[in-house]
Amino acid sequence: MENVAAIVYTAGGELMHENCPNALCPVLFRPMIEWVNAALDEAGVSDRCYVRRSGEEEIEKYTGSAPVFCCGEESGHPVLSAKDWVLGRKDKNFIVLCAEAPFVDAASIKAAFDHHTETNYEMTVLASGGRTAFIKELEISSFWVKGAFLLELFASSDPEDKAGAQFVSSALKILSDRQTVAGTFISGKQEINMRAKNALELVSLNAAARTAVFKKLCAGGVNLICTDGVVVEPTVKVGAGTTILPGTILRGSTEIGENCVIGPNSYIEDSKIGNGAEVNSTQIRSATLENGVKIGPFSQVRPGTVIRENCKIGDYVEIKNSDIGARTAIAHLTYIGDSDVGEGVNFGCGCCVANYDGQHKHRTKIGNHAFIGCNTNLIAPVEVGDFGYTAAGSTVTKDVPEYALAVERGTQKNIENWVKKHDAIKIK
Repeated sequence: MENVAAIVYTAGGELMHENCPNALCPVLFRPMIEWVNAALDEAGVSDRCYVRRSGEEEIEKYTGSAPVFCCGEESGHPVLSAKDWVLGRKDKNFIVLCAEAPFVDAASIKAAFDHHTETNYEMTVLASGGRTAFIKELEISSFWVKGAFLLELFASSDPEDKAGAQFVSSALKILSDRQTVAGTFISGKQEINMRAKNALELVSLNAAARTAVFKKLCAGGVNLICTDGVVVEPTVKVGAGTTILPGTILRGSTEIGENCVIGPNSYIEDSKIGNGAEVNSTQIRSATLENGVKIGPFSQVRPGTVIRENCKIGDYVEIKNSDIGARTAIAHLTYIGDSDVGEGVNFGCGCCVANYDGQHKHRTKIGNHAFIGCNTNLIAPVEVGDFGYTAAGSTVTKDVPEYALAVERGTQKNIENWVKKHDAIKIK
């Protein structure tokens, strides 16, 4: 968008959460101001400033290199504090947005701007629809306004309106006195001007955000059998034919392919899941699961891990910073840390790749089609060659050549009559 700028202000008021500015309260895990920033980014409005209230310094972590102005509690509408910034941009059109109204979207911003410029209105207010809604939302509406008219509003602002509640109404009155009108753009989003004034109303914002995400997912062919406990950030991408089961939380830059089954009770953050995967009661962070991977229940995939196609990961398995080759099976009760595992490897129950010696972490390499017997400990750094085997119960500290069987066990010794001498209770 050309010749436009944005003023993002905080409404202040009573804090919903102690020591947290309202604009930083999360809706679907993201601070509300981030929702507004994302909408402006998508709409292509890069020239912007922010107006915050006193005590809201934390907000400046989300303002980038844009200027930030501080507004006093009785200084009128917050945009008044950006007067000097607007003065140098008087030929532009400005979108004025509240940082605590997270549901403004790029499509509405663009469409309202087109309506604003085509009709040549001095001011265009964004509303959710209907005269009643417009009147109710007037104090908190977002609006487009010509720079020259905005400067005029600065000059004619009512000094008695210390909270700035009548700023938009005063603008409409000025236009009415000139026998002209302000424009109204009706957004297709009923929740576009929703805000929260307390923690309970914040719950309503989260509910509205969840519903909006669900509608988008369903429109894209995603199956939601039951939404109990399902929370999906709007940044998450999910392919058609995928089913999301109850208790599933999807966050961040996560991408999930087509025809997957995710859940129940799974948590996935900043990860990529391929087509046809099954993730059952598993936590995954900053990792990649390729097509056809089946994992869970009760497993954990930690950052830096790549699990290749058609692997089967069972219950109570933890994998950290490792590359697991295609068609490898890790059935249950196993820890794999800092490892490069080949294709078609089989891990028995209770295996452990010990990657930390108390001071440094080391990597382990396991070749293709190796067989790691139950209760094997691989003490890194160590390498198991292609088709290498380890006997159950072995603690392996030396490399295992290709096709070799590593056996590391003490010789079994049976002490006759030991129980009779040392466990008199059982004997009785």
